[in-house]
Amino acid sequence: MFSLPQMLGNVSKAYVQSPDDWARSVTDVLRDAAIYHQAGNGFYRAQCDALGVDPAAINDINDLQDLPLLPVGMFKRPDAQVLLTCSLADVETETRSSGTRGAPSVAPRNSETLTLALIGLIGTYREFFSLSGGAGLFLNPSDPEASEMGLLKDLNILNSVFDHHAYLVADQAFDVSEALEHLRRWKGHMTRHIVGPPFLIGRLLRFVEREKINVHLDPYSMIITLGGWKRYTAEAIPDEGFRERCHDLLGVRTENVRDMYGLIESNMLAVECHLHRKHVPPWCYISIRDPGQSGMELAPGETGTIAVLDALSTSYPGFLLTDDMGDVETGTCGCGRTGQVINFRGRGHGGGLGHCPVSIERYLGSATTTNDEAPALVKA
Repeated sequence: MFSLPQMLGNVSKAYVQSPDDWARSVTDVLRDAAIYHQAGNGFYRAQCDALGVDPAAINDINDLQDLPLLPVGMFKRPDAQVLLTCSLADVETETRSSGTRGAPSVAPRNSETLTLALIGLIGTYREFFSLSGGAGLFLNPSDPEASEMGLLKDLNILNSVFDHHAYLVADQAFDVSEALEHLRRWKGHMTRHIVGPPFLIGRLLRFVEREKINVHLDPYSMIITLGGWKRYTAEAIPDEGFRERCHDLLGVRTENVRDMYGLIESNMLAVECHLHRKHVPPWCYISIRDPGQSGMELAPGETGTIAVLDALSTSYPGFLLTDDMGDVETGTCGCGRTGQVINFRGRGHGGGLGHCPVSIERYLGSATTTNDEAPALVKA
């Protein structure tokens, strides 16, 4: 079994625990996280009390489904500071969603959460991509242009492993010819990799095809995607077809075209192995819920609303009900890794806008809400 520091200190070993050790490890770290937030967060404690849940009583992995979930729609509210376990003064950064489905979500993180998330993310990238050196062509804005966009931060952290990198999106514009010039310049000097959302990589592929440009990257080149097709669903290509186009037009092996799944409200990032199965980090757990009854967990293999339980978040409870649909498998993957594999199936119809047992309005209006009861409301 692994503690949270042991998981973060040796990500590779944490991904190959025996199934029984994985179940015990993820249960232990999530129980500890729930105890932490129940003790320090009045709003989350109210949810536990309303459901009669004592996080300290969690004994096995099946008990995790009892933990109260925060719908991600709550992070769009102007009074979302009530979700905080840390004080407002401890918030180091706020990351935002793209807002493609209305108001953007805002996820505040304190320094402890950021440190844990960065360690976990870098370890995960090393585990799945084995990148060290080479050149990265980023088809997304740099941090100065989009400093608060959460999923872009996840992509931009990859630049730390490259010898050279370039960003090709500026002022919301993307020059395909400039991208090709960078790839030509690096040819023969460094292994070339492409990173970005699939809709922008799709534009690069269409340009190369239309102009009949011969581009053949290197034997170990990778194409790494995150973020979906956003507003460009008419341009979307099924995953297998997308990988085949990357191979046919850029010469990248299909097993080296990897996608990832995450959301800005969580520190969870599920990364594809070479078999194109998205692995849930060992410090997280995915629970699939009935879209009509979010308190009911569905059986393995059934499609429903994705709930993410994340042990890395100390700024607010990382037990979230998303508005995404998917299913989950548990066991040993063909790549040798154990734990959960998530299959994202699409966006739901507002599952993340569900209700807590105790609403924010009721909690803020209760007579028991004091500074001692709700440290999240205190700004030092």
